[in-house]
Amino acid sequence: MEISRVFRRCISLTVLVGLLLAGGPAALATGNPWYDKYVTYESTNGSNYYASPDSALLGWSESYLLRSYVHLYELTKDTGWLDKYTTHVNTMLSNVSDSDADGYEGWETAFYSPNTVLNGTFATADASDSTLPGGWTRFQSTSNTAYRSNASGNYMPSTSDCGGDQYGFVLKTNGTSWQKLYRNLDTYEANKKYNLRFNAKTNGSSAKARAYVYDSTTGTTLASVVVDNTSWANYTLDFVTPSAGHTLQIWLSHVDYTVSGGIAYFDNVAVSAYYPYLVHDGMIGTALAEFIRLVDRNSTTLSAYTTEANTYQTFVEDELVPKWESSAYLGNNWVNVSATQGYYKEPTTVNTFQTPTVLNPLPNNQYLIFAEFLMIMYDVNGNSNYLSKAIKMAEYFKTDLTANGTAYKWGYSTLAAKLEDTSHANIDISVAAELFNHGQVFTGTDMNKFASTMTDVVWNGSTSTPLMHNYVDGTQGTLCQDYLYSLDIPGWLRLAQFDADAWIIGANQYSGLTPLRHLEALTLARIMAWDPVKLVNQGFELKNATDATLPARWTRFQSTSSTAYLDGANARTGKYGLTIVSNGTGWQKVVQPWSRYTASSTYVVTFDGKTDGSAAGGKIWVVNKTTGATITSYAFSNTSWASHSFTFTSPSTASNEVEIYLGHNSYTPVGGKAYFDNVVIKKQGDAW
Repeated sequence: MEISRVFRRCISLTVLVGLLLAGGPAALATGNPWYDKYVTYESTNGSNYYASPDSALLGWSESYLLRSYVHLYELTKDTGWLDKYTTHVNTMLSNVSDSDADGYEGWETAFYSPNTVLNGTFATADASDSTLPGGWTRFQSTSNTAYRSNASGNYMPSTSDCGGDQYGFVLKTNGTSWQKLYRNLDTYEANKKYNLRFNAKTNGSSAKARAYVYDSTTGTTLASVVVDNTSWANYTLDFVTPSAGHTLQIWLSHVDYTVSGGIAYFDNVAVSAYYPYLVHDGMIGTALAEFIRLVDRNSTTLSAYTTEANTYQTFVEDELVPKWESSAYLGNNWVNVSATQGYYKEPTTVNTFQTPTVLNPLPNNQYLIFAEFLMIMYDVNGNSNYLSKAIKMAEYFKTDLTANGTAYKWGYSTLAAKLEDTSHANIDISVAAELFNHGQVFTGTDMNKFASTMTDVVWNGSTSTPLMHNYVDGTQGTLCQDYLYSLDIPGWLRLAQFDADAWIIGANQYSGLTPLRHLEALTLARIMAWDPVKLVNQGFELKNATDATLPARWTRFQSTSSTAYLDGANARTGKYGLTIVSNGTGWQKVVQPWSRYTASSTYVVTFDGKTDGSAAGGKIWVVNKTTGATITSYAFSNTSWASHSFTFTSPSTASNEVEIYLGHNSYTPVGGKAYFDNVVIKKQGDAW
């Protein structure tokens, strides 16, 4: 990327980092505040979701943590993170099922399918009785013992930043007869697993409260739950519907009507069917694919994980992927738009979304995450069908991109004019970055435009209090307040490959944050990956936006694409290493600025290197650009890959600009080759 673009605000990275340090937390146990935040969060919350069979929790929470484990291993080379990963995934796989008997195992959720309990929030009143919720019927109760209420404490407070309805339902005992409320379920799918969920509390009376699903055709209670608490709580239970033609009802009551003074409070009653969702399989599948690819690319180093990786690959290829094209239950949901474009749609065989029409196509983020999933798996299995579909989905999405100055904007879906919000855009951006790094669909120009979307349009421009607007056009939109998704940036941080400001936006937001979500754990992992104090793109895996032969965030010094280039045939780990060829007339080098260091401290450089045995050899320099002095240098001449390390002391003045150069020990030989991989700087005593 051009220097003028990266620092176009005339604020150097050194100054921005200084602002970060001024407002950030003090260094903690490991010397890395991001790592300490991550470990603190993970140790307390890492087990929150992986034992759940619910695809929504696995997709929108656990998948982020799984991806962060892979990143933490890549950063630290500590296999303990991979052990956590396999523990989680093995448990997840123990919870898969084929409840719809379509021949494919997986996970399901009931949170997105149509809610068959209309007016379960009690927000709408009956046309002739404002105390009675519309669509509900009293049983032996009256407006004095069963009524909707917006009095404080009588409804579940909304957790939404924009609030919610302020009505709930109050049910009182009279000591002499049942006081109840019920309504019919308008529709249901026969012999299908459903979920009843609601919020409730009581006044502490021994009357307690009860909600149940009742088959009035047979006089059978299908599911029931007792409420016995004095604070609002979530309740959920599953049941299986009978054959078609029965009348099913939801009832709200007490456990014991003979107790006087019992009060129960209900809100947000919902009943919906369990279905699998492509977006969840894509989120989970991408997290699985990243681990599978990691082990595949490091088969010797990570041989202890080969069995797990093979198991996960079999599950992915036999269950998750074919389900969406071969299932008799879900139908074939792939739409081949043309020879170059395609997407996935909502199943037409069952109604899985709370929309009146079939989503054809699915929203951009929902099919795009499947594209990323297939693209990563293609790296492992070379399946041309995976590659073709990933490319076609990306091409279809690309038609939805429109210019917004030097940036891009796009829709939430191609079906409607609604713009994409910056939270869901994380998926869109991540997919674009993945495809770009494969040399597919998205060019460096595209990625610079996505980066401009973040840094010129969505970002509020503040370095001390950076925030992200709600929508990709940089607006608040119709939402009640702006910056609602500002912390949702793990996908956006992949743009640090193209613009250093992306890291600044993330780091300054998270410097004082106590993480609360798995999404934020993944964001911390990506902040660590692009932290300039460690060097970035250490393994040369990522390409420059305008030159596919140059590693991102490294710059050539006197060298060319023929003397300093990414080399897929000479990598110690991963896909690429860096090769530098001497030309006999001048230094051929690559360089990266190094910042955010502590003054007068000892640092360790570790790297993998080898040479072709020529007199050119290989060499790394640490240079104080401000003073022009070489702080230290290290030469090597081994002809097989070996790990090297050396130490140096950082400048006494922390504002001095320091650079790391990779090159030869002597430039005079012609054609001498030096090979580099995994170049890392760490403070002495740090674990990584």
